[in-house]
Amino acid sequence: MRVLDKLSNKKIFFAVVVLVIALGVGYVIRPKTHVNNNPRPGETQAKYVSFEGVYLFSIPAKYTTNETAISGATLVYPDSLDISGKNLEELYKADVVAVEPISALKDDNAEAFKSYVKNTLAEELRKNLHTGSDVRFAKQNGVEALKLFAITNDGKRHRAIYALDYTQPVMMVAKDETDVLKTIGSSIEDYKKSKLKPDIDQAATATKSIVEMLQKEDTTAVASKSTDEFNKSAPKDRLAGDLKLASNYLKRSITIVGGSYNGQAFDAQLIFESGAKDQTPVSGLISLRKQGNSWQMNALQLPK
Repeated sequence: MRVLDKLSNKKIFFAVVVLVIALGVGYVIRPKTHVNNNPRPGETQAKYVSFEGVYLFSIPAKYTTNETAISGATLVYPDSLDISGKNLEELYKADVVAVEPISALKDDNAEAFKSYVKNTLAEELRKNLHTGSDVRFAKQNGVEALKLFAITNDGKRHRAIYALDYTQPVMMVAKDETDVLKTIGSSIEDYKKSKLKPDIDQAATATKSIVEMLQKEDTTAVASKSTDEFNKSAPKDRLAGDLKLASNYLKRSITIVGGSYNGQAFDAQLIFESGAKDQTPVSGLISLRKQGNSWQMNALQLPK
């Protein structure tokens, strides 16, 4: 469940927001995703791509990603951490990094980026965390970049922010300049300019096609776009029954917000949008495996 309609840059610094993850559990085949952080032959380093935020970064070892818990942000957190029921301050203390587009900026305008950082971002940080700030501009991948730290009265860092002026400017927030923040910050790319974009776009297109088949409850079409392993685990009659259980959710608008990718697998994160006042968004998952030059579904997780 996403508990905020929109997440402002201001809120991601300090807000006490209880996270409630409503993850689809109606139909599960291999619920743990198979994009791992230890590349095997033919695989690349695991990446997370946000279609809404237009960024791509390497997933640190022993960490996972979630772009469905808070609207507009990707949380990067330890595999062993249960993030449900925790507020952002608790998450930052547990070495969680939040990544989000800077919604106030819409293009790679260097002057607008610098002005926003000095006159808005740093000011919000000082005001909301009651700290001083330390702003350091630099260049990364040929674009404007910065490091921004919240400094307490005794000289300790209370928050660390990296930001880059990509086509859609983006920032990363952590409790301090941790190794995890450094990994994400040094690897983050402008998705529109990434060499991985064509292959990931193909996986996203395949995911969209499968979503449409699921919404039509067309089990024959779904089977044709699934691996033998999936079809063996989910015969058509079982799949049909589970799609019936999820039918109320499948009638909703479904957004593919992003996914994890390693060259041979793509784990797409889905949001089943709320269509009425009494509904809340819930999440789901479609995992694809590359078969030759095409992408086929290998795991599915839907709400019920």
